[in-house]
Amino acid sequence: MPRGVDLGYIMSYKAICDNCSGNGYINIVDTEKKTQVKQCWVCESQGEIKYEEDFINRLIRNHNYRLQ
Repeated sequence: MPRGVDLGYIMSYKAICDNCSGNGYINIVDTEKKTQVKQCWVCESQGEIKYEEDFINRLIRNHNYRLQ
């Protein structure tokens, strides 16, 4: 199959979650100074964030637009 042919696949990219550092859980200190373990709401306790190809392309396009 020739290169560059669209097979209908959507590429996804993964990055480690900055909120929980890839752990999936966060330690939160409440008003009574007690530490509580909570699930990460950014990555939904997966430890990584998945980005679709369209989102990445928009980020690159917006970044290039700002540099001009």
